[in-house]
Amino acid sequence: MTDNFTQEELIPVDIETFRNATRDIDFDVFLKLSEDNVAHVFSRATGLDYKRLAHYIQKGVRELLIKASDRKAYQAFVARPAHLVFNDPNTSQEKKIATLLNMTEQNMAELFTQFNVTDGTANYSQRLIRNYVDLMTQSPNTLAIILKLVSHGEYLYYHSIAVSIFSMFIAKASGQFNQRMLELVGMGGFLHDIGCTQISKEILQSPTDLTKEQWAEIKQHPKLGLNMIAETASIPDEVRYIVYQHHEEPSGQGYPNALHGPVIYYPAKIVSLADAFSALISKRPFRPAFTVERALEILQEGSGRHDRELLKITAAVFSRQVEKKAA
Repeated sequence: MTDNFTQEELIPVDIETFRNATRDIDFDVFLKLSEDNVAHVFSRATGLDYKRLAHYIQKGVRELLIKASDRKAYQAFVARPAHLVFNDPNTSQEKKIATLLNMTEQNMAELFTQFNVTDGTANYSQRLIRNYVDLMTQSPNTLAIILKLVSHGEYLYYHSIAVSIFSMFIAKASGQFNQRMLELVGMGGFLHDIGCTQISKEILQSPTDLTKEQWAEIKQHPKLGLNMIAETASIPDEVRYIVYQHHEEPSGQGYPNALHGPVIYYPAKIVSLADAFSALISKRPFRPAFTVERALEILQEGSGRHDRELLKITAAVFSRQVEKKAA
């Protein structure tokens, strides 16, 4: 038994009540390991760990435990889920974005623990994307705040969140997309790297150059991702095209099918750019993060890798954020 608690001092609560919740908690949470043993899994100091929570749900855990003395704190917590905080008109814009990112991180944790994406998880993802589109419309400062907030956390999760958001901003700036298409682009960004969950962590987190064999494995992730969402009826075909084609290049040097410029699905070109930009401004095991300015320069130097017109739009979108920061 951990932390010197007796089981009589702990009461069971439904694990589902922690889904779609804010990260901050004012009580401790335990997991029953056996009749005589519990583990202290979440605390006031650390808050919820969405990845671990998703893992427990995936493994069939139905109950967690709290101290009986924390019953009121728990009841107050479940009475104010993340979506209520987000929709509260008194919630500040920065708090709204932080809360939405919390909701998104939990959703990504569930996506990345599912071998095949469920309709329930996909539908919730689409609702989150809709919230981002609404925020983009309501506040011109949304991108600047998100740029600041997505620079931490586990790379694969936060990278997917960032790519989704950046893709929607680029698509909106292009002037070619209605709200439905913005949401589809955002969903494609969300799911673009989901096939990476089938790639070994040793390869994904390698601090050194990959071998030819390791690169061959990496290049399978668009097809793996497509397979993971193939049976998910609520995911539109447009999103499947994005997931499958986001590493194709106008020059024909991309993968998995070496498609040339006009053949590549246009929203996939947008997600490809957002993917590359997000990767450049993120710290990686083999290099530090680049500044926004340097990342844009590198993208423009990569002749043939990205659509030229979209490069101009991307530079305009993110250069404005640099100018606002400097002002």
